[in-house]
This record gives sequence, structure tokens and C-alpha cells, in this order.
Amino acid sequence: MGRIDVQALIEKQNYYHLYQPLYYLSNWSLCGYEALLRSQCFSNPELFFGVARKKKKLFEVDSETLFHAAVEFFSLRQEGLLFLNVFPSTLLQRKFLNFFEKFLTHPAIWGKRVVLEINEGEAVAETKQMQQVINYLRMNGVRVAIDDVGKGAATLQNVIELEPEYLKLDRYFAKGLSTSANKQKLIGALVEYCRNQTHLVLEGIEQPEDLAVAKLLGIQIAQGYLLGRPEELIDQRCVTTQTDMSAN
Repeated sequence: MGRIDVQALIEKQNYYHLYQPLYYLSNWSLCGYEALLRSQCFSNPELFFGVARKKKKLFEVDSETLFHAAVEFFSLRQEGLLFLNVFPSTLLQRKFLNFFEKFLTHPAIWGKRVVLEINEGEAVAETKQMQQVINYLRMNGVRVAIDDVGKGAATLQNVIELEPEYLKLDRYFAKGLSTSANKQKLIGALVEYCRNQTHLVLEGIEQPEDLAVAKLLGIQIAQGYLLGRPEELIDQRCVTTQTDMSAN
């Protein structure tokens, strides 16, 4: 990992994205997709981002890959929301606002269908500054999620202070949910806290019985291998054309 030329990887775009679907449990309709970074140059995105951080290239890597995923997603005429992971330090960079203007003014990108997932692997130190950035995002139609709730050290503070539109529970809570009274109790409390103000998302669902309990508890949105694996997107314009041709 340490021998990867981060700058060259970004400049040559030696990476791609897979997209994992999220579904509303009330009617099993599509909510949207989360973009997940992949590359033949690394097997673990978290380790890659760690290398980028050490080389002081995290902002460039984070912003460029985020932009690439958004352009691809909307260019392929996908439905639903697009969830994009972003590090808190990226949002707090002075350069971020200039980048965001470029992001919003790109003709392919629909900002009102974007949800930025704040990565909880990195603590939010400047809460007031982060609140200002998030307010600016919302003024431009972009929504905010806190990712991996229950895993990061400062999660509860961020939930209260940042008031995100989406809370994404760490996959830990999905595993064995159907047999864990403690997980059910905690999720029940979070469902009540989020009622009428925040969408609660449960990640990492792999078993039907855990999905059934999640719906029973009032989880609004679910994501996991049981519902759909991360995959490359298909251009919906091609699908529509093929459907029209077969109909004729």
C-alpha cells in the first residue's frame, strides 16, 4: 500500500465505483444508491485513504473520487438518491467551497438528489465550522448523513449538533439483530428519536430474519447484501431503448 503513487492514481483515474442500492422498508421501493470506491491498485479503500492522508493528499483523493462518482451516476440516468462518502476534514478545507461550486454547476449533477455521508472514522473536531458548512450544503439542496453510527467515537455528539437528515447505523447492529434483545432495544430508542425528523438507515443486512425484525422495529431504510450487492451501473437510456425495441 505504501508504494502506491496516490497522485498518479488520481490523475490517471485508476479507480472506479460500484453502487449498492438502499430500499424503503415500508413499500420496498428504491431509495437510492451508495457509491463505493474500488481500484485494481488497492484492495482496501480504508487503507488507501490512510495512505492518502499520510501523503497529505486526502482532500484531493476524496473530492476527485466523489466528483467522479456523481458525474457517472447522473450521466447514466439513475433513479433515486446518491449517497457519497466524504471525510469531515474534506468539508472543513477552505478549498471545499470552490470545489462544491464546481460540483453543483456541472451539467450532469443533480445536487438535490445528493446525500453526503460524513465518515465517522474521523472525528468532527470543529463542530461550529461543520455546522456552517452543512447549512451551506442544505441551502443548495444537498442533504447530509452520518455514516457508521455506533462505530465512531463522537457519534452521539454529531447526531445532536449536526442534525443530519439520515443516520446510517453501522453493520454491527444488523448482524444477529433478530436474536439480540439489546440491539433491538437500542434500535427502538433510535427509531423513536428519529421519528418525523431523520431517516434511519440500517446497513449490512444479510439475513432475512434480521431484515424482518428491522422492519418490525420501524427502520425506514435498509442496505446490505440481502437487498443488493455493490455493482456497476447500467445506462438507463440503453435499458429504455431496448425495452422500446422489444415492445415493437
